Amino acid sequence: MSNYIDCYDYEAVHAQAGEVIKKRKHLKRDAVARYMSFFENECVTSKKRFEAAGKVIPGGIQHNLANNYPFPLSITKAEGPYLYDEDGHQFYDLLMAGGPTILGNNDPAVREACLKQIAENGPVTGLYSDYERLLAEKICEHFPTVEMFRMLGSGTEADIIGLRLARAFTGKTEIIRIRGGYHGWSDQLIYNSSEIPEGKDQLNGIPTDCFEHTHCVEPNDLAGVEQIFMENEARGGTAAFFMEAIGQDSGALPTTKAFHKGVEALCRKYGALLVYDEVVTAFRLGFGGAQAIFGTKPDLTIFGKIIGGGYPAAGGVGGRKEILSMLAAGINGDRSKKVRVGGTLSANPLTALAGYTTICELERLDMYQELSDKSDEFMRGIAELTENYQVPALVFNHQSILHIDVAAAQHLPTFFRPGDAEGARQAKEAAQCVCEFAMALAAEGVMISGGGKTYLCHAMIPELDQVLDAYERVFREFE
Repeated sequence: MSNYIDCYDYEAVHAQAGEVIKKRKHLKRDAVARYMSFFENECVTSKKRFEAAGKVIPGGIQHNLANNYPFPLSITKAEGPYLYDEDGHQFYDLLMAGGPTILGNNDPAVREACLKQIAENGPVTGLYSDYERLLAEKICEHFPTVEMFRMLGSGTEADIIGLRLARAFTGKTEIIRIRGGYHGWSDQLIYNSSEIPEGKDQLNGIPTDCFEHTHCVEPNDLAGVEQIFMENEARGGTAAFFMEAIGQDSGALPTTKAFHKGVEALCRKYGALLVYDEVVTAFRLGFGGAQAIFGTKPDLTIFGKIIGGGYPAAGGVGGRKEILSMLAAGINGDRSKKVRVGGTLSANPLTALAGYTTICELERLDMYQELSDKSDEFMRGIAELTENYQVPALVFNHQSILHIDVAAAQHLPTFFRPGDAEGARQAKEAAQCVCEFAMALAAEGVMISGGGKTYLCHAMIPELDQVLDAYERVFREFE
């Protein structure tokens, strides 16, 4: 039904996705009503907060990862593996702020370092602090492909600068990316990032000529990639190939090891830069990120919030010195041939210190193998539950990045073309399934994102049996 799948076996994942789409199950209607009652009757403060927020905040929520069905819970505290809401509930946190809090929420060592910085020196100056050097040195130490590193305020900013650097360095215009991948929400890079097969989705407010030089390929299609490389030769050449390091949506559509090696060879053949978006994977899959697993050498690596230990305003771009040296620094010197970059809060002392301390703690704990082993064990337990309760599901993981997917929403474009009536129906049904699954888990005490993607932190290891019990309570309610 849903055997535990090798995360690098795309064909097996894709085949199982087809089974989920054909045989998708839903929660029983009485179970949905019971879970809805939990929100309505036991989360009254959160509902009031949401209603008040809707008067001054568009949509009442500002976090794209939040589980907001039927309304978002108002979280007051994050500690270790737990979240706490205003109505006094405790949740196991499998959202992990989208992945960066690999040690656990509010890690004591990171917290103490940051409190000391605030108390003695203040959080932000707009000027140099040595923590930015210390953090950059740690990143260069653990990523051999990163000879220089520039910290920015987010992964979106880092992707923007990565794109600008690629064009400036190569003198070429065209960009290739994988369909459905996410590289932030800038005009050029949000192109074709939606997993729902509706042709104009997410394009409101973006001039279509922003996409004139962006080209999309299917995951793991090396022949298709080379075809676009060849076609781009007549368009000004390919500046860069952008890819999420393990595939769309933190690996929901995983990329194969052969694809990584093949894309790297094509970039060398056509003189393009290979850009790995490791916003999620850097320091989560290990000290060398996904590139250490695949044995590849990207020219540029995009970093995200994990390099700030989960603290705000964190992201960056690293890579070869000759490329990174093109970035402008400060307000002095010859800037005529430099690539413009900015960010008042970039590399602020507080976030740089948090990131540096987090990496030091990861070194001290040496916990990657334990977390990977426990993640595998947990996912085998999930697979067994889906089989016992006959729930079609995708169950696989890239170490502590877990996919427990009962809807296969991200896979729909691999089975249906945009505008296809059945595809639209499937998208609507999948969206309902995703929302209800997340709602049910929250009512059972487990917080995930709006989809099936979850993350484990080191602090969660002692709690995994209890988390598995919560999943079982939800799976038994499917029909």
